[in-house]
Amino acid sequence: MTRADAARRSALAACAAILMLTTTWLAVPAADGAGAKRYPAGRAGLLKARLLEEPTAAEAPKWALEYASLPEIRRLDPPTRAAERLWAARVGLAAAGKKAPERKHLLALLAPVENAPIDSILIKRAAWGLTRIGVVVPLSGRYERYGKTFVNGLRLAVDDHNREWSPTLHLILHDSEGDPLIGARKARWLLKDHGVSVIVGELLTANTAPLAAATQVIGAVLLSPSATNERLATLGDGVFQLYVGTGPAAAALVGHLAKERPRGTVGLLVAATAEDSVRALAVSNACRQAGVGIVAVERVPEAGTDATRPIAALRAKKPDALILLAPPKTVAVVAPQIVSGWKGVRLYGFDDLDPEGMPREAREALEGATLFLSDYALAGAPRDSFEVHYRRAYTEAPTRMAVRGYLAGLALTRGIEGGAVTPSMLRQALRAQLYETSEGQVLRMLRPVIPAFAERAVVRGGRTASPSGDGTP
Repeated sequence: MTRADAARRSALAACAAILMLTTTWLAVPAADGAGAKRYPAGRAGLLKARLLEEPTAAEAPKWALEYASLPEIRRLDPPTRAAERLWAARVGLAAAGKKAPERKHLLALLAPVENAPIDSILIKRAAWGLTRIGVVVPLSGRYERYGKTFVNGLRLAVDDHNREWSPTLHLILHDSEGDPLIGARKARWLLKDHGVSVIVGELLTANTAPLAAATQVIGAVLLSPSATNERLATLGDGVFQLYVGTGPAAAALVGHLAKERPRGTVGLLVAATAEDSVRALAVSNACRQAGVGIVAVERVPEAGTDATRPIAALRAKKPDALILLAPPKTVAVVAPQIVSGWKGVRLYGFDDLDPEGMPREAREALEGATLFLSDYALAGAPRDSFEVHYRRAYTEAPTRMAVRGYLAGLALTRGIEGGAVTPSMLRQALRAQLYETSEGQVLRMLRPVIPAFAERAVVRGGRTASPSGDGTP
């Protein structure tokens, strides 16, 4: 009999013994006593958490044997499966006494993988699970304020998890300094030296691509909290974006209009660009679903030098509001024409209506316009709870980046609480959080797990401001 045959027989014997013994282990409780922590859903999540948090417990050898035999572990790719079983067997053996009945089975389970050529990165991942979350954001320099408030929000979500759930999660922070090369180097440190399977970052779109490439090479997960480049999704199926896309922004805008004026009507003034045509389609779909009538759609040249005719055509239809979809340069030219040719019109749009950097005439013309930003605002009880906790922790009001940090943290903690124990399982959990639209699925855009919408703002004094202080649509 060859050594390989002996190893296979030994493994089969161990698996048979595991199947005989597991029926007595199913009583492992999800929580012990009043005030005990909750455990992730699914047997794999529960056992992994127990082994991570209580590796010396008397039950650890039994937990290790059962964990290694679970269908969720058997379905993993061979290298990851071997690493998880090796880790479990070592933890179980360390806790088992010399005469423990599980010792022989653990040794048999360990034999086939003990000398297997398993990458050390996989071993580190198995040893830490998803409990280490790498964060690569600017914590110094020009974007320091954004990075720090983002981390504050992220930490609140992780703290909420750690108060109630096991296993305990840890944030490992690295300062990207706003430099893509520095950020990529620190991401590699996290992935190779710290056993990190999940990275959150970066805040800037240009700096996120190197992080995405680094994570996808080794099968880790990247959550981009604010990048808006649609090409990021092409770098790998483990790249997710907390991104207010065209569909959610259009739904927030039209939902606000429908609430303000049920059965109202709108006119669309759209620039002749591919991006604005896509946004016009999203707005049209949202209007149809919300019961808001569109009286007409008029086009203006991208340069927008003379838009008087399409403006007059829309005015003649007497809509309740006008939605302007155009690049900022076009908005700067068209907005004064709208005011001069259509006094008192209620103007709506997206980020492109932000008057910052526009000529004085355009800023004055946009006064009172309502725009929906590519940032999330919490709504209802979650908003109030988050703001109270944030102020208590940091003695200041939360920022937009703090909200993004909190939502990013909730996305990850919900996936882990749902039973994810490996990067591949976390990818599946995050896919369940995507927007159920073609845009959401293709770009892997995460849908907030609590009520949150594209943030509403109004133009006041040449700047964007919260309409009522609550920031909700």
